[in-house]
Amino acid sequence: MTISLEAIIPPERVILLDATTKEEALRRLAAVVATSPEVTDGTRLLSALHEREKVMSTGIGLGIAIPHAKIPSVKDFVVGFAKVDHGIDFNSLDGKPVHFIVMIAGPDNQQERYLQLLARITLKLKDAGVRRRLAEARTVDDILAALR
Repeated sequence: MTISLEAIIPPERVILLDATTKEEALRRLAAVVATSPEVTDGTRLLSALHEREKVMSTGIGLGIAIPHAKIPSVKDFVVGFAKVDHGIDFNSLDGKPVHFIVMIAGPDNQQERYLQLLARITLKLKDAGVRRRLAEARTVDDILAALR
């Protein structure tokens, strides 16, 4: 089963973010993700995201972070996307600021589907052309077009 990014990242879960810290970015994007009816406890989601970041930063390099949490209070996968023009320190593996944040909230019992989703997102964002189009994006529609 191929997972289409445009199908899992609806316009209402894409934001242009002016956050200046990792904490603020996580909080604000988690609030957007938590608007999905699939997320029954937004506070628990944010807590799980923080717990995950304590293990190791989800800043994977290339200006990308993929914070994620799999918890029982999420009924199905929900993905949010934030673009941070000025970049923020995410303690990334490559030490560079993060400009693109893809947040994944999912149920704790769907590891295979989660790995497929993570692989699809990572592959898409590792494409230099996609990152360039995202960097040039000025609107939610531009971001969605870059991800197609």
